[in-house]
Amino acid sequence: MSLLPLKSYFAWPITKKPILNSVKLAGTLLLYCFSALPVGAMTLSVLGDTMVLSGEIVRPDLDRVQAAFAKHPAIKQVVLRNSMGGNSWTGYRLGELFRERGVTTVVSGHCVSSCSRLFLGGKRRLFSDDYPQSLTYVGFHGHYDFGKLNRAAVEKNDQVAWTKKFTDNKIDPKLLNRWINIERRAGDVRFYPDGVATRWRAKTFLCEGTESRRPNGCEKLPTDAIKEGIVTSRDVFSSPDAANLPFKQREKLHPTTALASLEDVSKLPTKSATAKRDYELFLNAALPRALAISRDGRAMAWSANGARSIDVALESCNKKSAVKCALYAVDERIVWQRP
Repeated sequence: MSLLPLKSYFAWPITKKPILNSVKLAGTLLLYCFSALPVGAMTLSVLGDTMVLSGEIVRPDLDRVQAAFAKHPAIKQVVLRNSMGGNSWTGYRLGELFRERGVTTVVSGHCVSSCSRLFLGGKRRLFSDDYPQSLTYVGFHGHYDFGKLNRAAVEKNDQVAWTKKFTDNKIDPKLLNRWINIERRAGDVRFYPDGVATRWRAKTFLCEGTESRRPNGCEKLPTDAIKEGIVTSRDVFSSPDAANLPFKQREKLHPTTALASLEDVSKLPTKSATAKRDYELFLNAALPRALAISRDGRAMAWSANGARSIDVALESCNKKSAVKCALYAVDERIVWQRP
């Protein structure tokens, strides 16, 4: 049966019952098509012995992950990429499933809220180098309704006992108590890889959710992911699809050089009087970012928080200089090549 154009349904007299039946059928078919797909489900892919999960967690994800394990019994790693969480019940059940199967879980980018329980489910738990270290973290907090803390849900899910068990009883009870009582859903206790300590003077932060700059504006905590049983090793994992990720592609085009550490302002090859000030601004800017310096050291320019930051930095620098500019830093790496 062919259907009329949409405008015909609105124009046709209501006495034409066959046409109305066609509209109902079309609506039913559309509803069926959309309901067949989990709304907001995680993206799931299997690459060899690695499962990659990203995005919002919803209830059907438990069945989908179980089916993936059944179809691919050789899965050994589960990469959790850029998820702000989702359904809390599903988060607990997936964490328990991962522990039962003895898989390694990996943080790729950020893994927050319910995603953190998936991560704790891993028998072995690692950070990855898929993204820059300042964008790589796992974040924990309580349970929330409409953005506000729901203490009844924390108790109902026995979040304290569950977290102690899945951190192998290494978590500091005082720290755990602090994070399950963060009032706003936007807040969390977040654990970063070791490399951020040089830049931020800490690897663990407690954010209340009101800070304008995170994690710099958050409380620095004198502990780390290893000590608290969040990760089990300082080994770093590289996902099988890492080469296709944006930051890895930038790294391939502009390889890291050993000229200096990112924070060492004294090594800047520039004579600009404002170089130190501008460089400090660059270090506090959002990724993706890039900084360019002219080969004679007289001009410098940078750009941040944009996919074209490399092009913009070079174009801005070249407009200021008669001598060609080159990239000095990209994201969190020094890429300067000596003339």
